[in-house]
Order: sequence, then C-alpha cells, then structure tokens
Amino acid sequence: MLTSRKIRRTVRRALFISAAALLVVVVGVLAPRFVSDFGIIVVPLALIAFAAIAVLFLVPVEILPAVALTVFALVPSRILPQDGPLGALPLTSIILVVWAARRIILGQGNDYHVSPGGARAPGSPHEREQFKAAAVISGALFLAWAVFSLVRSVDLQASAGWLISFTAGALLPLAVGRATREAIWIRRSWLILGGWLGLYAVVEAVLQVNPLWGNLYIALGVTDAQHWSVYRAEASFGHPLFAALFFAVACAMAIGVWLTSTSRWTLVAGIFSGLGLVATVSRGAMLGGAVAVMVAYLAAMVIGGEKRWNRFALLGLLGVVGIFGIFQFDAFTARNDSTEAARSSGARDTGVWVAGQVADLTDWLGSGPGTSGISGRLFDDVVIENSLLQLLMSVGLPGLILFIGMIGAAFLHALSRGALGDMAGLLAYAICISGFNAIDALRPMHLLLGCLLILTVNPGVDVRPDRALRRSAAGTRAQIPPRRKTQNA
Repeated sequence: MLTSRKIRRTVRRALFISAAALLVVVVGVLAPRFVSDFGIIVVPLALIAFAAIAVLFLVPVEILPAVALTVFALVPSRILPQDGPLGALPLTSIILVVWAARRIILGQGNDYHVSPGGARAPGSPHEREQFKAAAVISGALFLAWAVFSLVRSVDLQASAGWLISFTAGALLPLAVGRATREAIWIRRSWLILGGWLGLYAVVEAVLQVNPLWGNLYIALGVTDAQHWSVYRAEASFGHPLFAALFFAVACAMAIGVWLTSTSRWTLVAGIFSGLGLVATVSRGAMLGGAVAVMVAYLAAMVIGGEKRWNRFALLGLLGVVGIFGIFQFDAFTARNDSTEAARSSGARDTGVWVAGQVADLTDWLGSGPGTSGISGRLFDDVVIENSLLQLLMSVGLPGLILFIGMIGAAFLHALSRGALGDMAGLLAYAICISGFNAIDALRPMHLLLGCLLILTVNPGVDVRPDRALRRSAAGTRAQIPPRRKTQNA
C-alpha cells in the first residue's frame, strides 16, 4: 500500500522528468522563432537555452537518458530544428551528452550502483564481464576506424556531422562505467511509452487520422507523411517506420521481462506495443519483433524450465492468435499485395547491387561516415533501405564488422545475465534497422541504440526504481555489523 511519502517521491520524480522534457522541447520549438531577417535575437534564446541546461543539471542524473527517450518518443524529429549544429547533434543526444558529462566529469552517480540482485554494493569487486568489455572495445575501435575514414571521406562536413551524432547518441553511453539505475528508468519508460502509444496507434488506425499529432502538424505547417496505398499509423513519431521500430523493441522487451519476472503489467505493455506495431503495417519491423520475441521465448524456456510453463503456453496461444489476426488485417493484406510493396522489394534488390558497387569502388574501406547516400547516387538514385548496407558503403567492411561486434557483444552480455527483455529489445532493433535507413541517414535514431546499449551492458532488476533503491539501502544496512554495547569500567 502506498504511503504519502512514496506518493510524494513518485510525483516529484514525474515532475522532474516532465519539466526537463518540456524545457528541451521549448528550446527546440521556440529557438527557430527567434530567427529574423536581422539575425538571431541572442538574449531570449540564451535565456531559454540556459534554463533548459540548468534543469538538465539539476534533475537526478539517473533519469536523464529516460528524459531523452521520452522527448524522442513524444516529439517528432521533423518538427524540431535540424539545421546548423543541431543537425550534427540532435536535441535528444544533447541530453545524453549532459548525462555523460555529469557522470564522467562531475562524478555524479558514481558512488554506488544497483547490482542485478538489487543490493547496493559500493566498491564491490567487478564480476567477470568479458562480453561487456568486448562491447566497449568494439565501440572504441569503431570510433577509431570512423575517425580514420573521416580523413578520406568524399564529404568531410557530412562525415563529421554524422560522427558527432553517432558518438554522442550511441557510443558515449559505453564510456560510463555503471549505469544500472539509468537502465531501470529507460526500461520502464520504454515499456510505458510503448504501451500507451501503441494503444494510441490502434485508435489512429481505426479512425484513419492522427487526432493529436496530426493537428499539431497542421498548426505548424508540416507536410503529412501519409503517401501509401493504405493508412499506416505513425502515432507521435512522424513516420510509420520510426513508430514500428519503437513498438517492436517495446514489445520484445516487455515479453522478455514478463517471461522472467513477476511483473504482470509488462504483458499488457507488450500486447499494446504489438498491436501498435501491427497498426504501422511495417512488414520488416513485424518480422523483427516476432523473431526477437521467439528468441526470448526459447531462452526463457532454457532458463526457467517447467517453472513457467503456463506463461509459455499463454504466449504461444497469443502468438497463434496474433499471426491469424495479422493475416486477417485488411491493411496488411492490401499493402502486401499492392504495387507499392512490389516496388519496395525491387528497390531493396537494387540497393544491394548499389552497395556492392560502392564497396568495390572504395576497396571495401568505405566512402566516409554518413556518406552512403552521396556515394550511392554515383550508380543509382535508389534509397538504400538497409542500415547495414549503408554502413558497408560509408565505413566499409571493417566498420561494419566492428558495429556488428559491438551489438553482438552487448546482446551476449545481457543474455549471460538473464536480462532477456533487454536482449530481445536490442535484437529487435538490429533486425528492424536492416529494413530502412535508420543509422546512416536518420541521426535522431542514434539515441535509441545508445539507450539499448545502456540496458544491455548494465542489466539489472526489472522493478520500480524506488523499490530498487529501497532494496539497495536495505542491502547496505544488512552488510553493516551491529554495534557492540560497551560497559563502563
């Protein structure tokens, strides 16, 4: 039963997250309004930026990655400024930079960590973490190789901007030692956002209109992205592919957590995220989510055995019903049989050929970070709808191998710690980005990879953050021996 102190603590933390996210959005939306024919009005812009940065430095450091994830999920990137410095460093990645600065430079939040068992263990010896070390080393080598590729880039400015964004959004979290509390906040935020936004996407698909964010686009004069043969829900993300990736990760993560914990609400979050995923009518993301859930299902059977047979049976039943429902979904069958789908498949085949031509032209060393679009247009104007192929074209075969090694090592680290939800989420992300140009062309997407790396290299308990911290304090008190009473001489 919640006490008044617990309620106040929860309300304060919710207000902290809301205030931080709101100020970041205010800066992003209002900053372009200060641009006029006479230049930038420096004083108002500086005051707003100072207020936003001040909030990011005052709120608890462990919630900042969750704030960045919340801003990404609720504010479409296409209504935020992306020119100048913000093109190289998206607003959401700036939040991660502030978080890393507070953790690494100021040393905030480094005094203790929540161990996988929930106990506070300051100064405890490091466990054997070969996979985590491999992920960090792979990330560092990827950065080094990308810097080397920068020197021989066909477009130095584009490569430098992409490298700044990817380093801040995806690689920087690997430089923070322990981030288990941040992982707890990210996990819960992703599942809550996935559940609620998934439910919204279902309503949007039924109405065939985006009632909230659609009106926001109209008010801001932003063009509607709907140009497909069927209506595809996009919720708050501005594009159905972005929404599909977010929902696929949320669904796989929620099912993985539900299979290995006593948390029941995560199943509801997984179901709504899955329904939202179907509403986007994104075939690649549905495949990625299904594969990730199946891998989590098999891993949970090995770990849990017969102890959770009822959950395995329920999930199997839900899977059968879900597959049957998808094939009965008119929008899915209409898109699958449409000329648009055939053209998309043909474009992917052409993209494979273009990627091979660019790789051969650059001796498999790449044309420079973030330049796959530039080098690809030498052979065809087709969009390379595969992030891995884009990396092959831009950072070459060495960069692609290091990228896969980083994700693979993080995946194995989460699996070795039994964090099946985090593992499944990262797997869903890796499969989804193979279906569209997420890494090379869409810099705000780098944040999602950074959040997933925080989760997988810092696996912890899937409980409420305040409960985890209470267990931490209890664990510390249990380790302190009782004081002996002394007798007066």
